[in-house]
Amino acid sequence: MPLTEYHVTHGTRWPGRKAQPARPDWDTYFIEGAKWASTRADCTRSQVGALLVDGNNELIKSGYNGAPAGVPGCASAGACPRGKLSAEECAPDSDYSNCISDHAERNAIRRCPPHELPNATLYSTRRPCPACWTLIEAAGICRVVWIEEDGEVTSTSLI
Repeated sequence: MPLTEYHVTHGTRWPGRKAQPARPDWDTYFIEGAKWASTRADCTRSQVGALLVDGNNELIKSGYNGAPAGVPGCASAGACPRGKLSAEECAPDSDYSNCISDHAERNAIRRCPPHELPNATLYSTRRPCPACWTLIEAAGICRVVWIEEDGEVTSTSLI
């Protein structure tokens, strides 16, 4: 049976097979990957994941928020002073000087070879903080995609 317009329109690639779900666009695909990376976060207050992707839509590096390698973590070891405080004692976006974790964006950027950063896109499960924005811009990353608090995916070009 030849491939017909019906098969193309209704999502079946080959005659006789069940319809396939629509393929996600690249932003959706990589945001879902950032969500998966966030499951590795070792923070009692926030689980954030980030992916760096090159211009060919190939994954470069991933990152998540947590203590540096070899340092006791917040959720796993109770080692973070900030993590021991309630939201009333320490507002979510207040000063991070009492936090032992590195942000997901910073972890992904730090692990990436510098020559791969220009023209990359960073995907994050939340809007990067001001310090991470500074690092993102300095690294030459050209686009950032994140999930807003209301669940909407937002992006901005930096070039």
